[in-house]
Amino acid sequence: MRSDILEFYKAQIEDDFVPYWKKFEDSENGGILNCINNYGDKKISDNKFIWSQGRYLFILGKLYELEKNKLLENINSKHIRAHMDKTYNFISKYGIYDDKCCYLVDYKGNKLIDEKTGRYDASIFADCFAVIGMAQYANIIESREAALEAYRLYKSVVKRIGENNYLTEPYPIPDGYKVHSIPMILINTTYEIIRMLKKIGFDFEDEIQFGLSQIDTIMTVFYDDGLIREHVSTSENYETRLLDRHINPGHTLEDLWFIIEFLKDYDDVEPYLEKIIYIAKKTFDLGWDKEYGGLLRFVDKEGGVPKGEYNGSDYEKLILDTNDMKLWWPHSEILYLFLFLYELSGDEEMMTYYEKASNYVFDTFPNKEIGEWIQIRKRDGSPEDKLVALPVKDPFHILRNYIKIVELGK
Repeated sequence: MRSDILEFYKAQIEDDFVPYWKKFEDSENGGILNCINNYGDKKISDNKFIWSQGRYLFILGKLYELEKNKLLENINSKHIRAHMDKTYNFISKYGIYDDKCCYLVDYKGNKLIDEKTGRYDASIFADCFAVIGMAQYANIIESREAALEAYRLYKSVVKRIGENNYLTEPYPIPDGYKVHSIPMILINTTYEIIRMLKKIGFDFEDEIQFGLSQIDTIMTVFYDDGLIREHVSTSENYETRLLDRHINPGHTLEDLWFIIEFLKDYDDVEPYLEKIIYIAKKTFDLGWDKEYGGLLRFVDKEGGVPKGEYNGSDYEKLILDTNDMKLWWPHSEILYLFLFLYELSGDEEMMTYYEKASNYVFDTFPNKEIGEWIQIRKRDGSPEDKLVALPVKDPFHILRNYIKIVELGK
């Protein structure tokens, strides 16, 4: 990787993002207080989504790993280790009950019932992100006890998904549909569990086969002429429905690097690489806003504004309400994806895609006053003060992709 790219992302981590998020750490109880306004300067609640706590634990674990491996030098590893321990302990003590995760707790860890569902365990994604964070923690400190706890929660996730006994708030799965997000999150979660099992010295062959089965599901059930569909129904009239027709470009492009990493480390990526590049190019080109630049949140499978029969589900409302917005997370994902594809393939077109993406991203998202991004933007790139998914500012996607890019350069 070019040294200027590597040094840029190292500086972003060390000089901006780590100092910014340190200000919102709960130094007493552990975890992160990330119910923050979109501008990034005001905390609006002390409640904690376990979804975010698991994500932040993963970030802390990766920062600690990068410093340990001398890929980052200007961060305080002693502080990161101490807060990583507190965050793991908070999740372990307050976030997990009966081998499943709470969706929301207060800052001290008291469970809060999700008002919409009447349950504590309102989203299987909270469990998955807790597993991802706990697995990284167990991996980097080489703790057998933490590994067993992460693995127990992971097996519970796999079991509940297999039995169709789970929820996916804030957006329930509509009746009669399979959704891309489930095999997608299972690939990433399983990948992190395998890294942990390998480090601790446990067997992981079953997990490899399970992860490969999720990749196969995406590449067969959800694949459609170079695109990955988000919702797949059994209806013969699926071509007429909004849910079946819409594409989420950012989700596809994020998932592609999940798939690449898994195949590269635990199978063979080469037989898939041409198809993956084809999907990446077609998805990016379909989702790119020709007028303003940037990735649109949702598009129709033939391009343009999503269309089709509307049945009033929460996710359909989301599609219609936010399809032209520009969000932080897809734009951080494409930075890493196209650099990763360039490193793997040597295809100069991948670097062209990266440069197109990065020019837009760094002209649009950074909030230089605070050292983070204004994460939610309108179509024209101006800030948008609007709730998207959880009422939080997310500490995960941008830092994760910056970290991944630094790891590419090692």
